[in-house]
Amino acid sequence: MASHGPELFNYSDPNACTLPYQLTKQIHRDVYPLLEPTQPELSAKGKTVFITGVSGGIGKAIAESWATAGASGIVITGRKVDVLESVATSLKSLASPDTKVLAQAADITDEASVAALFGAAKEAVGKVDVLINSAGSLEGGLVGTTDPKKFFSDFQVNVLGTYLVTHHFLAQADGTGTVVSFTTGAIANVFPGMGGYTASKTALTRIMENLHAEQPKIRVFLLIPGIVHTGMTVDSLKPYAKDRPGLSASWTLFLSAPRAEWMRGGIVSVNWDIEEMEAHKDEIVRDNLLGRAFLNAKLGKNGRPWS
Repeated sequence: MASHGPELFNYSDPNACTLPYQLTKQIHRDVYPLLEPTQPELSAKGKTVFITGVSGGIGKAIAESWATAGASGIVITGRKVDVLESVATSLKSLASPDTKVLAQAADITDEASVAALFGAAKEAVGKVDVLINSAGSLEGGLVGTTDPKKFFSDFQVNVLGTYLVTHHFLAQADGTGTVVSFTTGAIANVFPGMGGYTASKTALTRIMENLHAEQPKIRVFLLIPGIVHTGMTVDSLKPYAKDRPGLSASWTLFLSAPRAEWMRGGIVSVNWDIEEMEAHKDEIVRDNLLGRAFLNAKLGKNGRPWS
């Protein structure tokens, strides 16, 4: 796929910002039957999950999906105490009575705050099995004209914050567990005004690729949430923000299940059709189409021309 700027999009098409990134011919923008959180294959029974960024719409949907899927323990964090308390109330109504829920505000860019949070998590739910790094920052700003502190605030959250949470997760993981980190399809292009964001997400992607290579018993995945209408969505993309938060949420359940084992270490998009991917599993694995090589995977409106 060519790495041009947003001029490659036809902005009169509501799917214009989604279609250039498709690996599969079939695309999804909302939860479909295979990804319903009530599916037995997606059951979270016996699993504990730790979710960052729950002050945002995607994080809230993830927490609710894990409650619906029967997780034994759910830890949620973000910066907004009132939002966390509201989500915790929702989780208790969705989850089984014996599901343990911890909602605690934290600054993931501060190691002491992260360490305290994991200490509280250990007391509340025991060992955390699954980490979902959904917290993110998109400040925006042009290179050279944006205050450096503001420009690098995306790195503080997207790189340092995610690293600190992952570091403390691994310290208690006993060498096994699942890490799902959110990235973006925007790392494939140059978007003026989004340099800090796309650069930080590219750095995060490389860190997670290293984790996959260095700790083979840790199941690592990178997830592109599509374009979801949240507080982070830039105005120019809001007309194209058609992807539902629940789709990302269900994908985190899927990636934590054995069926996703062959996707480990890869970048996947919530828009891609799972069954079509499975039909071409051998080609995807052979050509490493879920690694950063996905940028050369001939993505487009009709998906990859499979061999």
